Amino acid sequence: MAASLKTENDTSDVQLVRIRDISAGGAKVQGPMLDVGTQIILTRGRFTIPARVVWCGDAQFGVAFDKPINVDEVMKATGPEKAPDKPVYASALTSDYPGQAKASSHGTVRPTDRRAVFGLRVTG
Repeated sequence: MAASLKTENDTSDVQLVRIRDISAGGAKVQGPMLDVGTQIILTRGRFTIPARVVWCGDAQFGVAFDKPINVDEVMKATGPEKAPDKPVYASALTSDYPGQAKASSHGTVRPTDRRAVFGLRVTG
């Protein structure tokens, strides 16, 4: 199940991780490599779970929760959403954005506006 991870002592962005196994006292997490002893915070839905990394392996690590959790409630919680398939700014290039090229009566595509769009110069 998906969750968000943030290290307590780090100011970096929240990272998306996958919880592969979970119990009231800990979990096996697939995500970035962290050092044993690193304090982390896992978030899933309304649950914020402080934990400590206790072992590391190939692309996975184990954590011990600071306090026991209710596994059923955490599993029912909504995880973080995936990133969109394409960046939001790219949608402007594929939508009815002013200046988008349109087909002429001859079937050729001609730009309707010759202004630069997102740093691209329309020529021809």
